[in-house]
Amino acid sequence: MSNAERPSDVLARQVKYWRTRRKLSAQGLADRIAEDQGTLDRPAIFKIENGKRGVSVEEWLQLAYALAVPPALLFLDLAKGADVAVVPGAEVHPWLAWQWVNGEGEPVTTQRRGKRTAEWHEARRYVRTYEREVEASSAVHKAYSRLADAEFKGNAEEIQAAKGQQVEALRNLAAIFDEMVEQEMNPPGKPREWIEIMRNLNMLKYPDAVEIFEPDEEE
Repeated sequence: MSNAERPSDVLARQVKYWRTRRKLSAQGLADRIAEDQGTLDRPAIFKIENGKRGVSVEEWLQLAYALAVPPALLFLDLAKGADVAVVPGAEVHPWLAWQWVNGEGEPVTTQRRGKRTAEWHEARRYVRTYEREVEASSAVHKAYSRLADAEFKGNAEEIQAAKGQQVEALRNLAAIFDEMVEQEMNPPGKPREWIEIMRNLNMLKYPDAVEIFEPDEEE
């Protein structure tokens, strides 16, 4: 007989665990959820923790948001480490399931590899594209910091090198934006200065597809 836990059973235990760790009563958790315009009240939380009520995807996210935990941690108990049945035919360690859920690891099922593995990798390209976008954006931030430091020092040679690094970093980011558009993804918004340089230097194949992100001014 399998000792693997069902995700719903793990969630019931984890909600109570994290609620207690946050020093919240069931009503306190319900109040947090209400502050975010959620729908779970105290009786619903009590039933969830006692395994007498399931949750919808929306409710799962409400709980994770209110408890301030990664959503997957509510049905994957990394501390206990007991196998979890992600589907009846795939019982795995929660860390393997965590990697699968986050698009970091291979499909967790040890059966039906082949086509499903290929399909998984095809779908994972969206995750990988965003990972590369984050890396490229970080490189742009570092290039701007290096340029600011060089300008502060007033070293003309360092300024020139930093400007070259800045342009190259923006060019790499622009190439990823083009890939995103061709994969029918919406590139994330970026600072006006970045986008204007990309457009002025014709770095983008699809300049109108990239949005300018302007944070709200603090009052």
